[in-house]
Amino acid sequence: MSNDLEHRSSPPDFGDDEMKDDDQMFKSATLPVTDDIPLSEEDEEDENPFGEPSVSKKASTNINELSTKNDTPLTIPSVTPIAVLESPPMKQDNQFFPSDTGINSIESSTQPVYENQSSAISKPITNENISTTKPIQKPKEDHNIEITVSDPTKVGEGMSSYMTYRITTKTSLSMFKQKEFSVNRRFSDFLGLHTKLVSKHLQMGVIIPSPPEKDSLSMAKVKISKDEGIPTDFIDRRRSQLERYLNRLAHHDKLIQDPDFRDFIEMSTDLPKSTSTQALSSAGVLRALSNITNQVTKLTTKTSEQDQWFEEKHTFILDLHTNFKQLFNHFNTLFTQRKEAGQALKLLSTSLNHLATIEEHTLLSSALIELANVEEKIEQINIDHSLKEYTLISELIKEYISLLEMVQLAFQERIKLHQQWLTAEDTLKKKREAKIKLEQTAKNVDKLPQAEMEINEWDGKVIRGKEEFERISTSIKQELENFEQTRIDDFKQGIQLYLQQLLEQQEKILEIWESYLPEANKINL
Repeated sequence: MSNDLEHRSSPPDFGDDEMKDDDQMFKSATLPVTDDIPLSEEDEEDENPFGEPSVSKKASTNINELSTKNDTPLTIPSVTPIAVLESPPMKQDNQFFPSDTGINSIESSTQPVYENQSSAISKPITNENISTTKPIQKPKEDHNIEITVSDPTKVGEGMSSYMTYRITTKTSLSMFKQKEFSVNRRFSDFLGLHTKLVSKHLQMGVIIPSPPEKDSLSMAKVKISKDEGIPTDFIDRRRSQLERYLNRLAHHDKLIQDPDFRDFIEMSTDLPKSTSTQALSSAGVLRALSNITNQVTKLTTKTSEQDQWFEEKHTFILDLHTNFKQLFNHFNTLFTQRKEAGQALKLLSTSLNHLATIEEHTLLSSALIELANVEEKIEQINIDHSLKEYTLISELIKEYISLLEMVQLAFQERIKLHQQWLTAEDTLKKKREAKIKLEQTAKNVDKLPQAEMEINEWDGKVIRGKEEFERISTSIKQELENFEQTRIDDFKQGIQLYLQQLLEQQEKILEIWESYLPEANKINL
């Protein structure tokens, strides 16, 4: 067989330059499950949004098979409906992947470094050898679909209890049999859905939204609380987070067509119980990350990214991820300090009331009482503002921290596919060299057919590896272009609402002080 290697597009070369390690590449939402013991057999918790300013606890997305064992039926006699105020649904025209993607990448002089599997030959990743240079594909027309999550209900009692949510979908898309339908799902079902989507779409370069994180402490309070003591603020925040998560999935061109997602929002029966939703502790995350790093280190060499677009985007994603985590921690600190300030105002109000009771001057005593009432009103306004600020800004930042980690996973998948292509190319080269040696020895002529078969097999693997690498490169470009536009739209909308609420807060405080002014002026009479 003629040597046609020279006539085929070879995989990109790896550079020999000295590169620094990129630990960020392995921060993953698909870390393996550790041995942490859940609070109950259902383990429905997620991270406390008002606790420590840490975002390390992630919902496990380890790609494990799902058990066919059904969940506890929802028709348990002890069912406690939770009455909470529903926040308005996410703006539907602000899609996770809108059709307009005119965002230019931010340039950076810092060059990212990827770690990849070792090979006999070092070659840089570049698109110069990729034959297809297709333009970025724009998403199709807007999806006419709206998903709301409502009616959080506690099922069961004690630590074996769990929460269910009613998911209502309204759509005119022809892929669905009905225009409006509803199902009941529990929190572990959301985590199981995420696991399935990651296992199928991450290898294609799709940026998959993450569900809300687990919160062991808050969920434990829900489980042990009686009807009147259930923390409705936590439940409503989770309901809102789940609603935003489903709408992000529904407005993605690929994910909305996934059979598992459609079953999740359409199938009225219970879903199979997911076995890969155990919460990761901080120590578990570190152990899992260490295991991944050690495994990759054994198989990798330092490689350089020669594609300018991916180089700039990777640097930008890492910087953005770091800045978002710092910003999220600062907002948590601010929230804690505001709670402390609220407690101080409450103590001040109490002291003013005590002082008013012993004050002999009637007008001054009355003014002190009214001043105490003013401080109480301001305290309540500040508390309400802090909660709204957390919902609008902090939770949005936390969502994008998870999304950026999924972006890093997509980059890692591209690196892995490139390595598979490179390994196949090197193996094909060795097989051809072995065949040449066999042809030079007459006694090994009977081994030539087998050698020819192996060459054909590895030649096919080279072709498939090249096609897969080109496909994921094109997919990541399209996903990131849309991701950038959506990120800007989300933060623009969030900041506008935040400033509007901040203005309303200051106006309320001004009205309170203006109403108190006549009472204070009476002291001069």
